[in-house]
Amino acid sequence: MKTFILIWGIIFSVTCKADDGQSLFQATCSACHSIGKGRLVGPDLKGISERRSKTWAVNFIRSSQTMIKSGDPEAVAVYTEHNKILMPDVNLSDAQIADILAFIESAGSGAAQPTSSVPAPDMLANATQSNIDSGADLFSGKTRLHNNGPSCAACHKVKDNRIFSSGLLAKELTLSWENMGSAGVAAIIKNPPFPAMKAAYLDYPMTDEEALSLTAYLRSVSQERYYQNERYYDIFFITSGLFVFVVILVGIEILYFKRKRKSVNEKIFIRQTQVAN
Repeated sequence: MKTFILIWGIIFSVTCKADDGQSLFQATCSACHSIGKGRLVGPDLKGISERRSKTWAVNFIRSSQTMIKSGDPEAVAVYTEHNKILMPDVNLSDAQIADILAFIESAGSGAAQPTSSVPAPDMLANATQSNIDSGADLFSGKTRLHNNGPSCAACHKVKDNRIFSSGLLAKELTLSWENMGSAGVAAIIKNPPFPAMKAAYLDYPMTDEEALSLTAYLRSVSQERYYQNERYYDIFFITSGLFVFVVILVGIEILYFKRKRKSVNEKIFIRQTQVAN
C-alpha cells in the first residue's frame, strides 16, 4: 500500500511540474521555440535533454548571453547557427526552469512528430497583396490595431519608401523575415518574448489576422529591400524649421512695428501734456 501511494505521489508531482512548466513555456519560450513541430526563431527543443546536460540547459535558459560572452562552444554554436539572434535573459528560478525542462521532456516524448530540422509550414502560402498593404498600414500606424496597441513604427524601422517616419528604440526589422521565417515572425508578434514589447502588448494583443498581415508585410520588406532607397529627412526638417522661424520673426516685426518705434507710455504722456496745456 505504501509503495502504491509513493508511486502515485511521484506521478502526481511530475504531472504538476509539467503543468507548471507548460504555463511557463507558453509565456516565455513558445514565441521562439516549438517542441517537435520544427524550428521557429530558435531550435526545436524536442530531445533537448538528450543533446545537452541539465546544468548546461539551466544556465543557458537563465542567461544565454552570459554563456555566449564567456565563449562556451555549444552556446556560441547555437547562437551562430540561428543567425546570431540573441535569446533574451529570463528572470526565472532554478525550480521554474526545471519545470520548463520537465514539460519539454514530457511533451517531446510522443512518437511520429517532425524532427527538429524540419521547418514549420509557411503560413503565408495564401497571403495576398491585400495582406501586405494592410500590414504596411498597421506597421506605420495609419491603421489602428484592433486592441489599440502601439504601432510597430513607434519603436522599429524598416527599409521601405512607403514609411515616412519610424522609430529607433528597438531592432531594425528589414531582415527579420529572412532571419526568422514566417512562423518565427508571427510567433513573436503574437507572443512577444522581449520584456519591453511584452509589456507594451500585454493588455493589447494582436489578432491572428493582424499577425498574418504584419508577417506578410515584413516578408515583402525583406524581399523588396534592394529596390528601396534610404530616405533622410534631416535637411528637410532643418530647412522647414528655419523657414518657420523666419516667418514668425517677420510676423512679429509687422505686428509690433509701431510699438517698437515708440514708447509704451507715449500716448499717456501726450494726453497728459495736452491736458496740462
